[in-house]
Amino acid sequence: MPETPKKSFSEQTFPKNYDFKETEKNWIKIWEENKYFKFKPREAGSSGSSRTISQQNKLFVVDTPPPYVSAEHLHAGHIMSYAQAEFIVRYKRMRGYNVFYPMGFDDNGLPTERFVEKKYKIDKSKTTRSEFIKLCLEETEKGIQTYKNLWNSLGISVDWSKTYSTIAPLATKVSQKSIIDLYKKGVLYKKELPILWCPFCQTAISQSDLEDKTRSSKMNYINFCSPSGQKLQIATTRPELIPACVALYVNPADERYKNLIGQKAIVPLAGYEVPILSSENVDKETGAGLMMVCTWGDQEDLEKWRTDNLETRNILTEDGHLNPLAGKYEGLTIEEAREQILNDLKEQNLLEKQEDIEHSVNVHERCETPAELIHSKQWFIKIADMKEKWLELGRKIKWYPDHMINNYELWVNSLKWDWCVSRQRFYGVPFPFWICADCGEIIAADESTLPVNPFEQEPPVKQCPKCKSGRINPETDVMDTWATSSCTPFLLKDLGESDDLFPVDLRPNAHEIIRTWDFYSIVKSFYHFGDIPFKNIMVSGHGLDEQGRKISKRLGNYIPSEGLVEEYGADAIRYWATGAGLGQNLRFSPIEIKKGKQITTKLWNVAKFILSNEDSSKEALPQDKDKTVFIFEPADAWITQELNKTIDAATNYFDEYQYARAKTAVEEFFMSRFADYYIEFVKYRLYGEDSASKKVAQITLKNIFVNILKLYAPIIPFVTEEIYQYFSNEETIHLSSWPEKLEMPNADMDGFGEAIAAIDEIRKYKSENKISLGAELPEYNLNTKVNLEKYGEFISKAIKVKKIK
Repeated sequence: MPETPKKSFSEQTFPKNYDFKETEKNWIKIWEENKYFKFKPREAGSSGSSRTISQQNKLFVVDTPPPYVSAEHLHAGHIMSYAQAEFIVRYKRMRGYNVFYPMGFDDNGLPTERFVEKKYKIDKSKTTRSEFIKLCLEETEKGIQTYKNLWNSLGISVDWSKTYSTIAPLATKVSQKSIIDLYKKGVLYKKELPILWCPFCQTAISQSDLEDKTRSSKMNYINFCSPSGQKLQIATTRPELIPACVALYVNPADERYKNLIGQKAIVPLAGYEVPILSSENVDKETGAGLMMVCTWGDQEDLEKWRTDNLETRNILTEDGHLNPLAGKYEGLTIEEAREQILNDLKEQNLLEKQEDIEHSVNVHERCETPAELIHSKQWFIKIADMKEKWLELGRKIKWYPDHMINNYELWVNSLKWDWCVSRQRFYGVPFPFWICADCGEIIAADESTLPVNPFEQEPPVKQCPKCKSGRINPETDVMDTWATSSCTPFLLKDLGESDDLFPVDLRPNAHEIIRTWDFYSIVKSFYHFGDIPFKNIMVSGHGLDEQGRKISKRLGNYIPSEGLVEEYGADAIRYWATGAGLGQNLRFSPIEIKKGKQITTKLWNVAKFILSNEDSSKEALPQDKDKTVFIFEPADAWITQELNKTIDAATNYFDEYQYARAKTAVEEFFMSRFADYYIEFVKYRLYGEDSASKKVAQITLKNIFVNILKLYAPIIPFVTEEIYQYFSNEETIHLSSWPEKLEMPNADMDGFGEAIAAIDEIRKYKSENKISLGAELPEYNLNTKVNLEKYGEFISKAIKVKKIK
């Protein structure tokens, strides 16, 4: 592909105004056509790890979160999260790292299915699997292009030659290989168990798919009775589960009921008997002190069912209706059954009372439907009995900010069940298994044939190796989306064709997927490789609207991202994204975005001032010259010292992923010490007759400013790139070297701080008396103590006072 010819910047007049639209469009094209951000694999034949060969070959690998491609519109929240990680990527390139920065797209799973169903108004159960998948793939391609256009327009410096999607052959192969390995190691198993289920999506879900929602409900006090007619009152919010009741429980220390232990109770409306058992976990003060246990209303039901080997009465169907075990309520939805059962209890005087309550309900995060527990045969990965190992691994990773490990550990300590990784969907990565219809033997695909699709391919054997049956069926479930995306750290090895890419250096993501993407990646990496998948985790917050609400399509409280870029420009929006530190939420603020535009304008105007006051372009740096030619003044030494402090601070902050603090340090230096002070300090030299002093001022201005551009480059890449071309012969600022501290000029700075304080005093006087800073005062009685013999002439010329007393 021919390269876009660069402008001959040194031969052009610096434009009066900055045109961000033209500049951004131009540099997007140049960056892409020249492949500046393309990963450079280690050359064939080189020995040793590429991480230790040289600084140039040091690797920095980023496991970018693959976004769902089912979003119709992208908003400022998306920009914030991805831009914050990309600041670090650009910084690392300038530090000499060979950055591997791919982009993945999560086009596999329920969000895509739901999106396609809604957009095309189709019921996937009434269409063929192949037709439905075709629509999903078409929408996936559109979504990928939407993201690519946005990321390019924002200067997100992805290597677009290294992309993947979680449904494509590479990801499918890696996911299937992972599943086969887990099965061979005995940590993946298939079993019929009570599992979390979404009746609306009609699929198994995992604990990590749940959200707690506070909802209004009623606590219903319902009378059971003993065979002798004694009233036994329970309290429940789930009267529809009465036909699923399998026991009543009492606390053995409860004097009211201890005599009932071992007896029977009659279930109201249903008429069958259940045992009355005891458990110290029953709260004597909750409800009426008797607990109804059903199969299954919650975790407490499940634990007692398992512990005491209770009967199973699974009354719910997969689509959220009651089955024949519910008797006369068969065929009703959960809500209909609740209403009808309460009516029947009232008619029979079995409903003692009701109380209005607010309580937390576990809902499926994708559709907000209350999750149910049903009996179903599913695939599971063992995690529940490995908490100490997961905690140990989490502590080996460096978390940014460090308190985010608390979120991880809270999740690990809350684990109740093994990870259910199977889903009842059309669109997803298929399990690479076939199952014998006669003996249930599981037959895995040969790894050399991956990826496979058991729905469409013949099994790898003609007969079951265990029972010799010829009836071999494909596994019909697909994998949970997290079972595939948790493979991304080691998928990158195949994508980049190098084992050096694992473990990953940086995993950036929002805090809500610590419990999913991060945790499950750690699980997979340990089972496969015995260690952690990434060294550092960089956690972002959420983008909020101006009122502090989470930005969402449902609220409609956002401007689409393409509209933001068109109105404000990429640099201004990226600047806004620095407004919150790691892990912090960030309100959308047009004021802060406009401040970003002001910074780009200020940089432009300062560049224009410097270029308009130079004798020739691209002057060599002072340390490359014979230093005897240049007589540096205290102001030159002072600004160099201040720059060196800023380089130290910004470098340390970027090393700790503290992009917001790095930006603040650079901005304070540029806007205050450089633009407000140093430029004003040297104007009289630039306009004066002392050619040597003028030359030193010109070179110092340029040298300091080039370093400012580099310090800003990771955050505002377009304007810095455009200006840099007028100051340097290098092709791009983004592959130039990160600033290092400059050698200090040989100038006596003793007392220069007092000279600045004196200038501040006179500035304040002029401001309070509404005198222009450019207007000369005939005289001024100075209160600040300063060595006027040494600095009097400097102060007088810098702040324009004829005589200082």
